Amino acid sequence: MENTGNKGSDEAFYRLLQVANEAILRLAGVTTECGYDIQAETLKSKNVSPDIVAVPSKGNGDIVIMEFQGYHDPFIRYRLGAEVARYCAQKHYTGNILPVIFYTEYVYFNAALPLAITDSTGRYAMQWPLKEIVLEELREEDLLAVDPRLVVLAPFTTSKRIPKEYLTKKANQWSELTRKSSSDEISIELLDILALFFLHRFRGVSRTEVVDMLHLDLANTVVGQELIQMGEERGELKNARDYVIAVLATRFDLVPQNISDQVNQIENRETLNQLVRLAAKAENLETFRAKLEALNMS
Repeated sequence: MENTGNKGSDEAFYRLLQVANEAILRLAGVTTECGYDIQAETLKSKNVSPDIVAVPSKGNGDIVIMEFQGYHDPFIRYRLGAEVARYCAQKHYTGNILPVIFYTEYVYFNAALPLAITDSTGRYAMQWPLKEIVLEELREEDLLAVDPRLVVLAPFTTSKRIPKEYLTKKANQWSELTRKSSSDEISIELLDILALFFLHRFRGVSRTEVVDMLHLDLANTVVGQELIQMGEERGELKNARDYVIAVLATRFDLVPQNISDQVNQIENRETLNQLVRLAAKAENLETFRAKLEALNMS
């Protein structure tokens, strides 16, 4: 069966480990406080590349090799087993290793074949114990009990069939908790990761809706920048005008009619591109209005 799902969540998971690796390691069951360096390893073999390797930076501790599994792959356990063996061979490492798979949904866990290779006698010649965590089976409280920053994984603990009005309320809560969990700089990164996981979990929600639900800063998040780029790439003037107004509405709720009228009168594509960026970055509607009038007069 072909893999289905969004593999882009792998990158979001790696980014999460960059800013909150100890939280993820605690979720995986690592109890030592030796500190870890997070690495993205590519092993010298075709199609064998683990997502994440966490190596103790001081003291003793298991090396942790992690996969973040957000799509259908029956051989995920085999691939991780091969990665563990190859890592040991290449690094000449004979110490302890903790292999971990984080599944976003139970269906992906259920699809994974048992890692059991038989020899010619029919006996099991190889069986690897793995640590496996199905995020869909956790509760939001379980994540927060480990570390408040893990609220970014909360979308996976929520039913995909949740009504949109309740999803909006949950998203607002997750956004607020994320902002409270870290410094301003780190919380912006965590919010962007939360948005990527949100889009992965709830496929029917648009980027514009996610930006609105999570109150994202368009200028400082990947999801926000992608939204701006989408607007700039739209070819028709009407679509471009509508996009400027949509960005303003997302950020400031109500867009005064006189601003909408001015935007709808613009015929220059480059001016509209500038307005998309201004709409994303302006501190308030008055700032946007002043720059809009300046552009119209130039």
